[in-house]
Amino acid sequence: MRILFTACPFFGHVNTVLPLALAARRAGHEVVVATGADFAEHVARRGLTAWPIGPTSAEAGTPHSLAHFWHTAAQRCVDLLPLATAWGPDLLVSEEMELAGAIAAARGETRHVIHGLGIAALGDWEALAADIDELGLRWDVPDLADAYRGAVYLSICPPTLQLPSRSERMVQPLRPGLGEPAPGERLPEALLALPYERTVHLTLGTVFHQRRPGALDAAIAGLRELPANLVVTVGPDVDPDRFGPQPPHVLVERYLPHALLLPRCDLVVSQGGAGILLGALAHGLPQLVLPQGADQFTNGAAAQRAGVGLVLDGPAATAPAIAGAVGRLLGEPRYAAAARAVQKEIDTMPSADDVLASLIADPAPKPPARAR
Repeated sequence: MRILFTACPFFGHVNTVLPLALAARRAGHEVVVATGADFAEHVARRGLTAWPIGPTSAEAGTPHSLAHFWHTAAQRCVDLLPLATAWGPDLLVSEEMELAGAIAAARGETRHVIHGLGIAALGDWEALAADIDELGLRWDVPDLADAYRGAVYLSICPPTLQLPSRSERMVQPLRPGLGEPAPGERLPEALLALPYERTVHLTLGTVFHQRRPGALDAAIAGLRELPANLVVTVGPDVDPDRFGPQPPHVLVERYLPHALLLPRCDLVVSQGGAGILLGALAHGLPQLVLPQGADQFTNGAAAQRAGVGLVLDGPAATAPAIAGAVGRLLGEPRYAAAARAVQKEIDTMPSADDVLASLIADPAPKPPARAR
C-alpha cells in the first residue's frame, strides 16, 4: 500500500506524524512524508522518503492566526497536488492543521485520515467550516469541511486531558509517540557529566520561543539557582552563547533529541506545546508551562486542571516565580503522582503499529451521519 503523510513545516507537526509513518514503513508499505523543504533531511534521516512542498517554516513565518494555515495550505497545494496525482496513494494521513492534504485526498478520491496534534482539535471548531469550504472551492473541492469532518480523527490526547467535544466525527485513540532518535544522534558528554541527582529540562519550543523577549533569560536566571541540573534547548536559530557563561550544572544547547533527554529528567519547563507536554507526560514528568502562543494556553490550563503541572503566564513568569513553581513541583509528590497516572493512561492507548493495522484492516469505514 502507498501511504502519504502531509505536515506543516514545524517540528511539533512533523514529529507528531513520524511515529505512524515509521510504523507504516515497518509494516512494509511505501511511505512518503510531504512537508517543507527545510524538514526533508529531518525526515530522510529516519529512512523515509520526503517530498518538499510549499514554503519552508522561515518563508511561511510564525503563525499569528489560523489564517496562516489556510494561506500556506494553498501554497502547498501547488506542489502537492501534481505529486499526489502522479503517485496515487491508497491512504493519505494529514496532521490536522495541514489542509492541503485534505484537498489532495478529495481530488484524488483517496481515503483520508486526520492525525491530531494534541488537546485542542481543529475538527471541533465548527465556526471554521466556512473558511475550510472557501479554501476547498479555490481547488475545485466543494464541501471540504464536510469531507474533513467525515475523516477518521486520530486523537493523541489521553483521557484526563481531553476537552468536552461537540463533534460527531469518528475518533480513534493513538498513543502519542515518544519519538525515535535519528541514526547517530546522542546526548553530549557534558550532559552526562552534570553534577546533581535531579535534572530539569527547559525549552520554549521552536516556533514561539522568541515571541516574548527575555522569557527564556528569566527562566534560566531563576532555575539555575535551584539544586538541580538545568538542561536548556534554545532552538535551531538561537546561539547558545547569547546567554553568556553558566555555572557547571547548567547546559545550554540548540537542540537535543527528547527521546534520549526526557528519560534523564525529573521535570520539564516548557511553552506547553502539545509535543513536549504529552512527551513529558509519557515519561511521567510534571511540567511548568510558560505559554507563548497558539494552543499553549489551552494546554497549560488542561495540565493544571489535571494536577500534572502549573502555569505562569506573561508578567507573572518572573525568575523568582519560575524558581518557586519548580521548587513546588519537585517538592510536592502529588504532581509527580498525577503525571505518572497520565503516563499509565498513555501506555494503555493503542500504539502506532496497532492503529495502522486497524486502518489497513478496515479500509472504508462509514462516515458519521452528519457528513453523509
